Amino acid sequence: MTEENNNSQVLIVDDSRVIRRAAVKILEKEFDVVEAEDGEDAWEELQQNKQISVVFTDLGMPNMDGYELLEKIRSADDPAIANLPVIIITGAEESEGAREEVLELGATDFIGKPFDSLSLKSRAKAHINYRNEVQSLEKRAATDRLTGLATEPVFNEQGEKALAYAIRHSAEMSVVRFDIDCFAELFVKHGKDVAEQVLAKVASYIREGMRKEDTAARMGVSKFALLLPSTSPEGAIPVVRRICERVERLKLKLGNESFHIRFSAGITSPEITDSLAFKDLLAEADLALEEAVAEGGGRYVHFQKKTTTPDAPRMEQVDVNLDNLLSQLSANQSVSPQELASAMRKIMPLIGEADKQLRLGLSKVILHLQNKLKP
Repeated sequence: MTEENNNSQVLIVDDSRVIRRAAVKILEKEFDVVEAEDGEDAWEELQQNKQISVVFTDLGMPNMDGYELLEKIRSADDPAIANLPVIIITGAEESEGAREEVLELGATDFIGKPFDSLSLKSRAKAHINYRNEVQSLEKRAATDRLTGLATEPVFNEQGEKALAYAIRHSAEMSVVRFDIDCFAELFVKHGKDVAEQVLAKVASYIREGMRKEDTAARMGVSKFALLLPSTSPEGAIPVVRRICERVERLKLKLGNESFHIRFSAGITSPEITDSLAFKDLLAEADLALEEAVAEGGGRYVHFQKKTTTPDAPRMEQVDVNLDNLLSQLSANQSVSPQELASAMRKIMPLIGEADKQLRLGLSKVILHLQNKLKP
């Protein structure tokens, strides 16, 4: 078997053991050959074996004949099966009308029996090589050249599927948007080559930090996204934290100058409803990312839908002295809600900086407080 075809198998479907063994003898030196004695046997093999790259099938067989098998293959839900090359093995008894019928059903090619070794091998090789080339092109189109991550169309397609699954099964899911802080400045200052090295390295950290079931993509010049199926907020945050921490440990040295890469992230873990669209999740994650960048970058923010509380006290801005306020509290003197709210607004930058430097994991709490304390 040649290295070119070492991951491809040929399925021979015929109720005649003599025909099957003749095909195996011709092909076995160059291909892995799988046998099936009728359409039912072949269909079961196709469901279980993802290595089959081309099918040779007789038409007249018991249980399930070649017409039914071909129709079943072409109407399969799995595109990998539906697009398989199917070559019909024809005998002298097959009429021109039978050939026309299987062509209408989607037959790829014909080969007569008894077949000669050259015809059988050439057809197997041609169809397998063509299929491998198509799959290779599809794979390259689905992958960003620089980072090796999925492209935006592929990510959106996977997201739609994950959301449909979550809706059907009442499952959770999370979506994350990442951006490299101040990437434009880095590009202008250090040039394209350095910028691309940074992008490739960041992408490698995303791949290392994500789980096998997750999907990562490059969504723009310096923007990335991560799809986390069946993942709650509690499950998403450790994945995002792990990726961000790895990126922030990346230190680049150019001549006498060295600098760290800072990474911001926005996370959404929505309540799954029938009316939810995947574009809504991307928009929510983008809003959270914008908030993370606005807070100074180098952090992650979890999206929170803003709600109103009619009965909550108004948080007007009043002038407060923090030392005096602390003295009042120590003396058990009453402090108004407005004074407390104003004091909290004063110390929010301190809390944010402490969260960033000490990695306290308070981003969600900070976002909640900021929403509550708006005057």
